[in-house]
Amino acid sequence: MAYKTLYRVFRPRTFDEVYGQQHITDILKKQVMTGQLSHAYLFYGPRGTGKTSTAKILANAMNCLDPQGGNPCGKCEVCTGAANDAFVDIVEIDAASNNSVDNVRDIREKVSLLPALGKYKVYIIDEVHMLSPGAFNALLKTLEEPPAHAVFILATTEIRKLPATILSRCQRYDFKRITEEDIVARLREVAEKTGVEYEEEALCMIAQSAEGAMRDALSVMDQCIAGQDSLTLGHVNEAMGIADTERTRALCGAVLGENPAEALGLLQGMLKDGIEPHNILRDIIVELSGQLAKEAADAYRCANLLRVLEVFIYNQNILRYAATPDAVLVAAVARAAVNTTDVDTEDMDLRVKKLEARVEKLAADFASGKLAAAAPGQKQAPAPRGGVPVQAEIPGTQDLAGNAIRAVEQEEKAQQEEQEEEMPEAGEALKQLRAKIGSELPVLAPAAAAVRGINAKGSLLQFIADEADSVLVDMLCKEEYLAQMNGIIAEIFGHTMVLETRYEQKEEKSMEQQLFDLFGKDKVVIK
Repeated sequence: MAYKTLYRVFRPRTFDEVYGQQHITDILKKQVMTGQLSHAYLFYGPRGTGKTSTAKILANAMNCLDPQGGNPCGKCEVCTGAANDAFVDIVEIDAASNNSVDNVRDIREKVSLLPALGKYKVYIIDEVHMLSPGAFNALLKTLEEPPAHAVFILATTEIRKLPATILSRCQRYDFKRITEEDIVARLREVAEKTGVEYEEEALCMIAQSAEGAMRDALSVMDQCIAGQDSLTLGHVNEAMGIADTERTRALCGAVLGENPAEALGLLQGMLKDGIEPHNILRDIIVELSGQLAKEAADAYRCANLLRVLEVFIYNQNILRYAATPDAVLVAAVARAAVNTTDVDTEDMDLRVKKLEARVEKLAADFASGKLAAAAPGQKQAPAPRGGVPVQAEIPGTQDLAGNAIRAVEQEEKAQQEEQEEEMPEAGEALKQLRAKIGSELPVLAPAAAAVRGINAKGSLLQFIADEADSVLVDMLCKEEYLAQMNGIIAEIFGHTMVLETRYEQKEEKSMEQQLFDLFGKDKVVIK
């Protein structure tokens, strides 16, 4: 007799043998017991979760001559015929290869015929989403009002492809992914029934790789025990082309420890051993997801884990279609191991350029003698704790720092008075604008902070700033942010406005003030 694979040999025969779908099987058993059966069922869920098996059990239980608690008895003529796929009143159709209008018309012509042996004529249409639009239209009326002896059971993995007119005519049951615990329990039962010695770690690895599909798990187990009477973790790793858990954890530890050299070394070892890049990436994501759940209480570690996990999840789809998956995985591991935060650096670049320009000007002033460096042998003044000692020897000034600070304060006060005089009601609106931009458009927060004032006239909103900040403030009027800016402005002023910028030449500051602005008043020591 030809060999039968495990998932065929151990296909469930009763509702009680269906693992992980008790929320569905309990309802179906009650319907069989009470006789309150629907004329159309729709089973939806991922592959390998028991949709077709449950459909066959339901069809068998409907026709069973002596059902036991809603389950088929397994002994009567109907049950023995269904077990051998020889019961003529249960018709199983593969919609992937029978998807035309003619195929559905054939069903419509035969559905009126009475059952040959059982109480119901049951049509199981698998992968029903593969039917053509014309076939769906031909099925509609029959599905809505079939003969009293006819029952339709539709199964699909792509419910979004089914017309709403079909969905509304069926009782819908959603099959969920089977938990790893249920898969391990079923694999353990199969191993004991087949007399195979097993390692618990091997069963857990198979269950993890099955991703909630019982059929996939049984297929992998069948592959691993071929020609041998034991099942070990090594057999599973070799058969599936995956790395053992310790190597995966070591790789994740190197990535989280920001050690790219070690991480890439471990990765190259896995690739040389013939482990598939897709399997490596999947195992990394599973391992990091488990760690993320454990580290939820630690804000820093949780943030770092989330950063690394996002890198790998992003590259998962890229890896699927890449011509060189090894290179994609190497790049992903290197990127995750080097802790660089991906941010919008446009504002940072502008600030750095402005800072460089001011430093160059100060350096030129030192060179031209406007600011003299400390004389040779002169002791450097101690810097405040955490400060940067900066010396500027300006002859004839005893209280230069105090005078400079007072001058800056007077200048800021004059600017504030000028702004209030020009726009007496704009101060509060500017505060609201900065707060809104900071919360809804944080990338523009530095630009909003650089605005000295605003001038609102009718449908025109003018941003007033220093000419030195022109590049920064211009970002507020960029087209890419215009829609969001209009929304913020409408909240504050009650309507959208035309945005405009106005720049004023700022009065040249003294060298002392430039030093204060550059390094901070508390970090500059002037002698």
